Amino acid sequence: MMTMPDLYNETSLIEALEDLNRRLSSLEMRLSRIETYSPSQIDDKMAVFLTVPDSIRKSLFAVSNLKSCTADDVSVVTGRHRSIENKYLNELYRGGWLERERKGKKIYYSMKRRDETARDDQWSVVEEVENKLDQLLG
Repeated sequence: MMTMPDLYNETSLIEALEDLNRRLSSLEMRLSRIETYSPSQIDDKMAVFLTVPDSIRKSLFAVSNLKSCTADDVSVVTGRHRSIENKYLNELYRGGWLERERKGKKIYYSMKRRDETARDDQWSVVEEVENKLDQLLG
């Protein structure tokens, strides 16, 4: 026969399990809503590249062609002022498209090197787009 403390512990355990079940159901519903309204992952490299704003895409092409360059170098290619290029290059760096390295007083930007273990293929998108543009434009 169960004593009062044993009955109390069993009742508490059942209440705790019911509470966990309610919480789990609530989390499953929230997750379902999040998945429903979340944008799908973009697998197309070209589509990912097109997510870069138009204003800075020109700078990204310039860095791709120059390999390692300063904002001054990019401004010569794009025809825009160095301060604007500096702003755009920093945006590309923060977005994960570029790497930067300080050499003395100057900061050099280059395309992000591919990490063999990473699934991020953004670094090669610029080259792919340039090749397609060359094919189209001749």
